[in-house]
Amino acid sequence: MSDMIPLIFQQRHILPGGRIPVRIPPGSQMETFKVALASQHGFGICMFDEDEHGQHFCYIGTHVTVEDFDISSDDGALIATLYGHNNFRIKSLNQAENGVFYAEPEDIPQWPDMTLDKDQQQLADKLKTMFKNHPELDKLHQTKYLNNLSWLCQRWLELLPMPAFQKQALLTAPDCLDTYDYLQSIMQQNH
Repeated sequence: MSDMIPLIFQQRHILPGGRIPVRIPPGSQMETFKVALASQHGFGICMFDEDEHGQHFCYIGTHVTVEDFDISSDDGALIATLYGHNNFRIKSLNQAENGVFYAEPEDIPQWPDMTLDKDQQQLADKLKTMFKNHPELDKLHQTKYLNNLSWLCQRWLELLPMPAFQKQALLTAPDCLDTYDYLQSIMQQNH
């Protein structure tokens, strides 16, 4: 398992350049988190969906590092702020005897930076409004790349409530343009 990395599964996703707080409850996910912190190869966050047929793990994850963590006084859960580095595809997935899932990751090309043009400015303006209305999100992103379409699209994918399979499909594109088109269609529907 030398090339394997521990995985933590969440219903929220973090993408390259993003920061999100994740809640890690006591139990198997907490054990995974302890193993992940000790891993020499880092660890990954991967989305899952739940439906009437059970849980479905997604095959694209993100290498992450822990920037901060605290224990919730409510239930003892760990609240960890994670930073996303790069995406990977899971080549194989194994579960150890201790319940920890390990993945063999294969790096996938990251979306290239794209300079925002005048027609795309609405995406940046709406994210600025989101940050203004939610100071906790604003605080997570001390440095913002509001002129980079790829960065903007990734932040919107982190924030929007949409099925994991849909996010995963968008992440397989070679750049952010499919995601931008999707976001534009949502914003036009809301007007």
